[in-house]
Amino acid sequence: MNQDPDEKDMIGDLLDDSFENVGKIKKTYSSNRPPALQINQNYNQSPIYYPKVYSPQVQQKQNSYDLDLRLTKVPVQQSAPNSASKLKSFDNTVQFNTVDETSLDGDLISKCKDQNGARCIQKAFQESSQAIKEQIFNKLEKGLLSLSKDVFGNYVIQNLLEFGTPLQQQKILIFLQPHSSQLAFHPYGCRVLQKLLQNAHNTPDFPNLFDTFKTRVRELVIDQHGNHVVQKLIQLMENDISQWVLDGIEGQVNKLVINSFGCRIIQKAVSISSNHPERQMKILIEIMNLAYELCISQYGNYIIQQLLKDGPFIIKNQIQQIIMEKLEEYSLNKFGSNVVDCAIKCSNNQFKLKIMELLLNQNNQQVLFVRLSTNAYGNYVVQNFLKFADQEIQKELYYKITNNQQLLQEIQQYKFGQFVYQMLTQKLELETFNL
Repeated sequence: MNQDPDEKDMIGDLLDDSFENVGKIKKTYSSNRPPALQINQNYNQSPIYYPKVYSPQVQQKQNSYDLDLRLTKVPVQQSAPNSASKLKSFDNTVQFNTVDETSLDGDLISKCKDQNGARCIQKAFQESSQAIKEQIFNKLEKGLLSLSKDVFGNYVIQNLLEFGTPLQQQKILIFLQPHSSQLAFHPYGCRVLQKLLQNAHNTPDFPNLFDTFKTRVRELVIDQHGNHVVQKLIQLMENDISQWVLDGIEGQVNKLVINSFGCRIIQKAVSISSNHPERQMKILIEIMNLAYELCISQYGNYIIQQLLKDGPFIIKNQIQQIIMEKLEEYSLNKFGSNVVDCAIKCSNNQFKLKIMELLLNQNNQQVLFVRLSTNAYGNYVVQNFLKFADQEIQKELYYKITNNQQLLQEIQQYKFGQFVYQMLTQKLELETFNL
């Protein structure tokens, strides 16, 4: 009957650019907890919060073409009326043999756009002799751009960049550099570009390649593909970061916080902008103008959690004040409860004492402790408070709760309340308090 509080930890990698991870977290999370409680509230200071933006269902409708399907199944080719005009099929193509050069005959560029063909060419390039690698590269050289934008071909180009000779890598860079802006906004091209940037880093070619994006950073950070290129640049230049990232974020935080990609950029920028405190504060002010909504935002709540952990003292204090003001609403919200939990873990005893007073406040209604303990999300907040509060605070709360039999009976009547009751009465806690 024990409930694992770690279920509701949703903080993941800040720079994890895997689209699949978002889906996995969402699926696992939603299967263990009911849908979020919708809270009707209007904030005058916030121009960006639209609940529908954070709906996974809406996102699924917008992304009507399933990326996973495209990565695992070859698109069906439509047959033309004239059989002579039918697209060439490679269903019967002889599988590549790394010791048989004749298997490399034919149009390799077209074969790379076939799932099986792409895999075989990658394997051949990795495992074959230098002569065969040169043969493969020469046949693919004219198709570098089209393959970079192909669902299967982009993996072949990444493979060439990883296992090719320095001369081959240089040729790819020279060929693709004029098209780098085009690739940055492309779903498959941005992957090749990230590999290209990684190879070029710490070489004389990197500054010229970087200059291509420097003037378009404001467009890139709000693009679902381009933002991954920005993240890669931040990762590569972290020890020598310039103010170009802040140039791309300042003034458009409200555009970035509405999706997971933009939030990752903000999180990273906030953490690296400490070398520019004045500009960092400008961004933090933009964030705090949206703080009420970000606390209950599917993605924005991660920004608030990061600021509770690593933000300046004045920002932490402001967020704590907001949480105390909206404690019940946030604790009953799927994403807001994560923020409250984080505040409890990262705060001092002064904040925890105020939270305890609010939990025990009746306010002519049912005690807030009961309302939270019997809620699907709120019970986690109560359990984490009992777990992370100072021992003296735990003891005081324990006495006040267990001495009120009516209150204990109320929380026992509900499924989630029973988890809290069990935690209150378990033998380990009694021994801890020397009772």
